[in-house]
Amino acid sequence: MDPILRLRAIALRAKRISARILLIAVALAATGAATFAQNINKFVLSDEAARKALIKYEISGDVAEKITQACVDFAKKNNIAVSVFILSPTGQIVHAHRMDGQVPINIETARLKAESVLYTRDSSHARSNTVANNLSLQLRWSNLPVFPVSGGLPIIVDNQMIGAIGVGGSNKDEECAHAALTSVVGPQPPLASFPLAPQQPGR
Repeated sequence: MDPILRLRAIALRAKRISARILLIAVALAATGAATFAQNINKFVLSDEAARKALIKYEISGDVAEKITQACVDFAKKNNIAVSVFILSPTGQIVHAHRMDGQVPINIETARLKAESVLYTRDSSHARSNTVANNLSLQLRWSNLPVFPVSGGLPIIVDNQMIGAIGVGGSNKDEECAHAALTSVVGPQPPLASFPLAPQQPGR
């Protein structure tokens, strides 16, 4: 075949392949958009409830109850007792539960952790790491609604925060919240690690 004709044939095939790739990409984008609407709608208010509340992307009562029960199941399996608060993005209680044997400070700290998440948009453990060994920052934050103790996590679906969970009363608060969200909502980001202890000066 003439070299010029061969090059033209190659160019034509390349254009056809590019067009096919573009069509596939468009189809995937459309599928992704549909999946977004379908997935998030399983966890938030129904259309009818949203019309009354004038807000859509807020965790539903049914989902909040399922998350709470999953946390209680985790606690029982690990021989601990917890208190659980699940708040809407505007800070209202959607579901709350305290297991037997919890004292007021366990219940209150669970609520404070959930409120802290709504304020910072990340885990209370992450904020705990931020202020660890930083007294000046702790003082600056003392008047803010931030409770830097692990056990509070955002509830995020398709990059939308639909609520927050706070767990208190045990030595596995954050693990309980994480396991419950994984069970009901799906895979979650890994938990924040604990900061390294400060190095002691040499003697």
